[in-house]
Amino acid sequence: MSRPSILMVDPSPESVELARFGLWRNKLDCAFGWFEDAEGAAQSLFNPQARAHPADLPCLILLEPRLPRMEGLELLHMLRAHAHTRALPVVMFATSQDDADAARARAAGANDYLVKPVDARAFMELVSQTVRRWLPGATP
Repeated sequence: MSRPSILMVDPSPESVELARFGLWRNKLDCAFGWFEDAEGAAQSLFNPQARAHPADLPCLILLEPRLPRMEGLELLHMLRAHAHTRALPVVMFATSQDDADAARARAAGANDYLVKPVDARAFMELVSQTVRRWLPGATP
């Protein structure tokens, strides 16, 4: 059986490294992919191979709504519009605490909307809790 996989779409390399470190520190066994923008993620998720091999899709997407060029919500709309990605769990992992942003994300089909903590330890713990919730197969 293959390891569960996470795709993080976030422009911040620091956030990505904290997420990876938090998963390692909490002994969560999962593959981890990263794109700094929605365009790269869309190319990966909607290429012909991904459509032909849905088992290769990530098991969970952590998506920052505020991305350069294409917004995270636009990618979320694309994910929900295509049959092969419609059921993927997408957790918005946002810097914005605005309730209206959270409401827009949920209306677009986000499974959850979490605000990234500023504190590094709290950030790592939130990532780990999210993975435990959505990917029980990743727990030791």
